[in-house]
Amino acid sequence: MNKKFKILFLFISLIVLIFLVKISLNVKLIKYKINFNGNKVFIEERLSDEYAIKIKYLNKEYILRLNRNISEKRKIVSQIYYFKDDTYECLLPVIDGKVYTDFMCYSGNIIYNYHDIYGYDKLLDQYVLGVDIYNIDKFTDNLNNEKKVNGVKFYTNNIKDYNISITTYDGIISLYDHVKLFENDVYNNKLSAFVDNYYIVADYNNNYEFKDFYIVDILTNKVSTLKSKYEISLDSYIEGIVDKKIYLYDKDNEIQYEIDIERKKINIVSNEDKIKFYKNGKWEIINKSKAYNELYFDYTSLDNLFPDYEKTIETDKYYYLFENSNDGYNLYRVDKANIKILSFICFIKTNQVNVKDDYLYFVYNNRLYYYSDITGLKTVLEYNELEYNSTIKYYISKTYFK
Repeated sequence: MNKKFKILFLFISLIVLIFLVKISLNVKLIKYKINFNGNKVFIEERLSDEYAIKIKYLNKEYILRLNRNISEKRKIVSQIYYFKDDTYECLLPVIDGKVYTDFMCYSGNIIYNYHDIYGYDKLLDQYVLGVDIYNIDKFTDNLNNEKKVNGVKFYTNNIKDYNISITTYDGIISLYDHVKLFENDVYNNKLSAFVDNYYIVADYNNNYEFKDFYIVDILTNKVSTLKSKYEISLDSYIEGIVDKKIYLYDKDNEIQYEIDIERKKINIVSNEDKIKFYKNGKWEIINKSKAYNELYFDYTSLDNLFPDYEKTIETDKYYYLFENSNDGYNLYRVDKANIKILSFICFIKTNQVNVKDDYLYFVYNNRLYYYSDITGLKTVLEYNELEYNSTIKYYISKTYFK
């Protein structure tokens, strides 16, 4: 018995060791050089769940992140194209014989994508035109193919590996289906949220109080009901979401609820005069009176890191910075690998954006857009009510529908 146990232990230890070695190899940093016009191009390449690449050439540094599925090789930067004049200094990396990103063009200390500055510099335009491997059309918006679903127009050429869901006055619509939840149109369905591929919304078929929430599985469009033991007033609001749990404050009854979709439970978490409040990654206990005027959870505080910007959003890889400009915002991005490099994304009217797998989504007028380094700015859908109703929500789920 002891011998069998020792053999089993050694076998398991070997499997664990192989797994750890594989992880170690995957995240190993490789440094190498290539030549361009008699100068050295210095490259750092780290492979984990993605390719993270730093390129240094003539005192300028460029950073790019690419899906690891593009290649099984290491040292994937095979060559570069480079241009410089009095206005711009641009570099395009060739990755394993292909182009995945746009020309990255320095103007001063800011990097711009070439497709955003096309037409501003004739010498640059002439140079890019002579690069056969590059095609600017890849980064232009493609509105040729569309699909209409109950008043929502989806631009299918721009939707590849994702399904987009958007709330409407009677339920929810995706590229593939329309789920009707309400008998009459609801124009202010603020008691709703998306949590981990689920859409949850109060039963607005009632006029003043409700006990049921509808839950829509975004991946299957199946509807279930989460029943509450308590009568909840429609004069409530969602304070925020923490650890996939929704926190709702009932203003009429002065009660704070925790809604756990995973465990299908609704609990009261307030007491006679106190409620929970989430701020900068920590829970606090505050007086109920502060919640009556709709106090929302504060998820982050990065103003001290970038004090010159109106707002900062942090993801695991980037900081997104919002600079006030002409009734809107210049949106920039900083890679955590080097926070001194500032990249211009686009001008937007809102500072409400969502990030999904390096794709940045936002609403402008009646359209939903996304941006990524490998696609540029694309239109996802058009829905006239987006321009007039701020309670409309959208959600991006990775479904790999083709």
